[in-house]
Amino acid sequence: MLRKLFLFLDLIMRKINHRKVNKGKNVFISQNVIVGHPHNVFIGDNTYINGGMLFAGENSRIEIGSNCLISHAVHIRTTTHKFKNRNVLILKQGSEEKDIIIGDDVWIGYGAQILSGVKIGNSAVIGAGAVVTKNVEEYMVMGGVPAKVIGKRE
Repeated sequence: MLRKLFLFLDLIMRKINHRKVNKGKNVFISQNVIVGHPHNVFIGDNTYINGGMLFAGENSRIEIGSNCLISHAVHIRTTTHKFKNRNVLILKQGSEEKDIIIGDDVWIGYGAQILSGVKIGNSAVIGAGAVVTKNVEEYMVMGGVPAKVIGKRE
């Protein structure tokens, strides 16, 4: 019974967060999508987000263009942990935030991850399970871990 209550409350909070997202016309965000700092998430017209996480930091933005398709279990997050100083515990190094910009007419496949600071050009395709760590040019088809060019849309 308590588990059902928590699931219900979680669903209500997601719906409230979805309403706070800055979105254009005809945008669909599945109830399965977790949104962090929704006031820093901006979505263009006719975009469909089917599941996963849109986690903008407090001081960073996620911008998703128009006419995009984002599949289940996609993770888009503007924050990352600092880790380079080997003389300091990772736990104590803090985090950093960088905007993520996704152009128009982009398709992101199942389980892909878009990391902090990445810009994805218009009409790009991100394959299922890809981990995008660097900027993606327009019309590129990316796949793998880390993602690399595997084709180009003609």
